[in-house]
Amino acid sequence: MVLPSNSKRQGNWLKTTIIIGISIMGSLGISYLGVAKESIIMLFLLGVIFSTIVTSSSMWGIITSVVSMMAMNFLFTEPRYTFVIYDSGDLVLLLFFLITAVVSGTITSRLQKQIEIAEKNERTTQVLYKIASGFIAISGEKDIISRAKYFVDNYTGLKNEIIIYDTDKDLKIDSSNYNEYSIIGSDGVIGEIRVFMDEEDTVRQNEIIIQSIATQLGIALEGNKLYAEREQIRVAMEKERLRANLLRSVSHDLRTPLTALSGAGNLLAENFDVLKDDEKKKLATDISEEIGWLTNLVENILNMTRISNEQLILNKDEEVIDDVVSEAVSRTKRILNDRSFAVTLPEEVVSVPMDGKLIVQVLVNLLENAVRHTSRDSSVRLDVKIKGKCVEFIVSDTGGGIDESIKDSLFDRFVTLDKGVTDGKRGIGLGLTICKAIVEAHGGKIFSEHNHPKGSKFIFTLPVEEELE
Repeated sequence: MVLPSNSKRQGNWLKTTIIIGISIMGSLGISYLGVAKESIIMLFLLGVIFSTIVTSSSMWGIITSVVSMMAMNFLFTEPRYTFVIYDSGDLVLLLFFLITAVVSGTITSRLQKQIEIAEKNERTTQVLYKIASGFIAISGEKDIISRAKYFVDNYTGLKNEIIIYDTDKDLKIDSSNYNEYSIIGSDGVIGEIRVFMDEEDTVRQNEIIIQSIATQLGIALEGNKLYAEREQIRVAMEKERLRANLLRSVSHDLRTPLTALSGAGNLLAENFDVLKDDEKKKLATDISEEIGWLTNLVENILNMTRISNEQLILNKDEEVIDDVVSEAVSRTKRILNDRSFAVTLPEEVVSVPMDGKLIVQVLVNLLENAVRHTSRDSSVRLDVKIKGKCVEFIVSDTGGGIDESIKDSLFDRFVTLDKGVTDGKRGIGLGLTICKAIVEAHGGKIFSEHNHPKGSKFIFTLPVEEELE
């Protein structure tokens, strides 16, 4: 039992004395008005109840009861101003007053304590709810532990530290200066909350709060661990899926040009002397086109590998737009010869900081994409414009436009419009993904839109000036 301090005891003495004094003065006042002593007793009884309430102790109520009975005897029973009682009725009255006052004071004290306990329990329940809900939106071991420490500091005010066991779970520091509250996970005890407190600080509410924090901390850490493991599994499955898609797509798309190369090469080698010049030229042109397509495919695969491994390194130099466009057009000249194609460039010479080789790859991918998904009677344009601090490249066609089924995922990996086996529309769905990665690495943007009245546009922008870090 913790005894009250001297200041608290002195305060209770003062409160009790004041209440008794008010009761005596009030009883003397109403006695001059002719009020009977049976009614005066109620005033003293009221003083006992008030004394119990203001001191929060039944002991002071009992003291007030005894003093009030003596004051009642001294002031209002015959003979007055003595502690002698002649009338047996007065003796019975005083005894019943004393019993009633003690019982009333005790009941009042207990009721008051029950109210205080209920209020503490309500506050504790609110705190426990805040603790339970406070861990829901937190992720990451460091943030979870910081939130737990904040709760201990905020709701108990006690000095504490949180220990999470790593490899050696038996590593503990023996000390009697703190209390330990175990943090439980699926593998058993995974840590502890050490709370440094004196004996008088060890109250039941604090223990409940700290134990609840330890429990919620264990649940949150376990959930974070499961989430991290699930993410690792998801990433591994995604990598495996992408690898399988890449291998399947590459094997399919390599088979067709290699078959064509093998057939054309064998035909040229076996019938070289009997073939006409224009037939030889046609076979050589076919071989050159297939080799060019294979070269671009390998280039895209290598770039995709670098992007996936976050190893895409930009070698920026000031490149003249005319030279970059000219290189891209020359690499796609063979596939553009059989259709209407036009290029417009800015009137002035403009240089832009870029990795010229990669931007050429972007333009080649976009031009090949326009040819691959349009008919021979469709036209293709490449327009370059200066807009503010950016240069804008626009590759447009007059084909059938972008299919709505792939519009939202156009720049994702392995997105192709599969409407049957058509050798004329080969592609593994990496070109636009690579374009997006390269353009964004340069600090630009790439997007698509409809080309009115028909067809589609692919637009990407590059900043004219290098941004200062």
